[in-house]
Amino acid sequence: MRQYFNSILIPVDFSENTELAVKKGLELAGNDAVIHLLHVQNHFAPFFSRVAQEYLIGLNRKRGMEEIDKKLEQWKRTIEETASLKVCTWNVIAGSVQDIINHKATQLKVDLIIIAKHSSHSWFPILNTVNPSQLVQSTGIPVLTAKTGSFHNKARKIVVPVSSRSAYDKMEIITALSKKFRLHIYIAAIVDNHKEPLGFYASSLLELCKWVKTTIGCPVEYTMLRGSNKAKAILDYAEKINADILLLYPETETKLGWMNSEISDVLPSSTKVEVLTIWPLAV
Repeated sequence: MRQYFNSILIPVDFSENTELAVKKGLELAGNDAVIHLLHVQNHFAPFFSRVAQEYLIGLNRKRGMEEIDKKLEQWKRTIEETASLKVCTWNVIAGSVQDIINHKATQLKVDLIIIAKHSSHSWFPILNTVNPSQLVQSTGIPVLTAKTGSFHNKARKIVVPVSSRSAYDKMEIITALSKKFRLHIYIAAIVDNHKEPLGFYASSLLELCKWVKTTIGCPVEYTMLRGSNKAKAILDYAEKINADILLLYPETETKLGWMNSEISDVLPSSTKVEVLTIWPLAV
């Protein structure tokens, strides 16, 4: 069972997002962790011809690579001097930020990807540069998404939805987080009317509560929520208890409304709520 995060990938754009993502990474990193800073230079549109793309890549490599490398080196020195952690930097020119993050996370076999977002396009999801749920589904690696409102917030209240499946994967993440924060865990079973017997949810809920009390030893509360959309039920409950972190599965627990907007995009920039999306274990 993972006790902390040893290898963390942080995509950086040198805006306020970078400072936020690095801060969150340092809060979670283990003593011997490696921080990977990835910058993706996305300078051409996908509808350009291959010749035009190659030309622009060459042009940007000459004009921009050195400047970006210097910025990455500055962040590398700052982190290594203040946190005594190993830092690796990666500077890539490509057409798809999402694809490069996907490739690099898989190649490096990281334990966590941290995405910091300032703005969102909740009405037009296709405009989002990075989709956390898709990253989790394609890599199997947990993705933490944070907004600027969480910068000074210390994570404490964590909402953990449960269903009929095993909660072992969420138990593993809770264990890792409990090494870093003084958690108060709120376990919620979301019942989608008439789809599964209530006993299945209650059994998982009680099992997880018992485990938290005996293994983690932190305060724990549980509740039953009803709603046809799990993500909305979770979000409403999180607002009610003033939650700090949502520990969710992709798609079934992160998609809102008829346009299937991501919870992390619907949340405003001022929110303190962080969304930690993980891939469920096969059952």
